[in-house]
Amino acid sequence: MTACFFARSVVLLFSLGLALYYDLKETRIKNFITLPAALTGLALNVYEGGITGLQLSLKGWLIPILALLILYRINVMGAGDIKLFAAIGAIMGLPFTVYCFMFSVYIGGLISVGLLWKRKQFKRRMLQVLNYVKFILVTKQIPVYVSAGDTGSKFIFSAAIVPGAIVQFLLAASWPDQIYRW
Repeated sequence: MTACFFARSVVLLFSLGLALYYDLKETRIKNFITLPAALTGLALNVYEGGITGLQLSLKGWLIPILALLILYRINVMGAGDIKLFAAIGAIMGLPFTVYCFMFSVYIGGLISVGLLWKRKQFKRRMLQVLNYVKFILVTKQIPVYVSAGDTGSKFIFSAAIVPGAIVQFLLAASWPDQIYRW
């Protein structure tokens, strides 16, 4: 494990902890967490890899923002969650972030099913999802999925991002020379 990987790991885990804390406390992920994390990740990657490190960091920061913007536009993901993924990308690179996102979606799905089951809303929500997909297929339009006042269908997604990032981190730390660099 290189010194820069260790430093990026510390920045990542510290940022994840702060993001989860503030999201649970205030239902917001603050910019004072994500921006310094992204800039520190950028600096560490430039220090370690020069131009290649800069490209790794910039791709890791920019692509999650662009890719997840649609989820923000249809109101199923908050801006803070997207900025957290972007910060993770700036720290660890795009491939790490893609896998982190996949693990987070799986974990978030499990949390969602559990919450829906507990609230006895599972069947109703699944019908809502099917009707939403049907609407998209028929009209070729993507409307807002969740209206602004519908708080019953939301949960703090950082509760899924943090374990998703930790799973990916443990996998990456187990094979440090296999850090995926696209």
